[in-house]
Amino acid sequence: MIAQNIMTPNLRILCNLSARYITRRNVSVSSVCLDHKWRREGSLPRNPNKSGPLTDLPDYTFMDGSVTPLGSNQKKRLLQQRDLAAKIVTMSSEMDFALDRYNRIQDEEARQRQALIDSKLKPKGHRLLAK
Repeated sequence: MIAQNIMTPNLRILCNLSARYITRRNVSVSSVCLDHKWRREGSLPRNPNKSGPLTDLPDYTFMDGSVTPLGSNQKKRLLQQRDLAAKIVTMSSEMDFALDRYNRIQDEEARQRQALIDSKLKPKGHRLLAK
C-alpha cells in the first residue's frame, strides 16, 4: 500500500506505457549491456551489423555479371570512408611536414651553437701561425 501511494499518477502511466512498449517490441536493455561486455572482452566489434558481408556486399547479383547498384547505406558508408581516408592522408602529410620542420630547426640550432663555440675558441700561438 505504501509503494502505491508514493507513485504519482503521471509516473504510474509512464511505467505502464514503458512496460507495454518493452513487452510488445521485445526490447531488453540488460541483454544489450551483457552483449556489449562479452563482445569487448572477446575483441569483437560492438555491433555485428555495422560491418560484414550482410552490410558490405550487394543484396543481389545479376546473372549476366553486370554491376549491381549500391544501396543507400552502402553509398553513405562508402562516402564516409572516402572522407575519412582523405583526412588521414592530409593529417599524415601534415605530421611529416611538422617532423621535417622540427628536425630542420634542431639542425639549425645545433649549427648556430657550433658556430658560436667555434667563434669563441680560436687557435693561439704557433697553431695560429701553422694555418
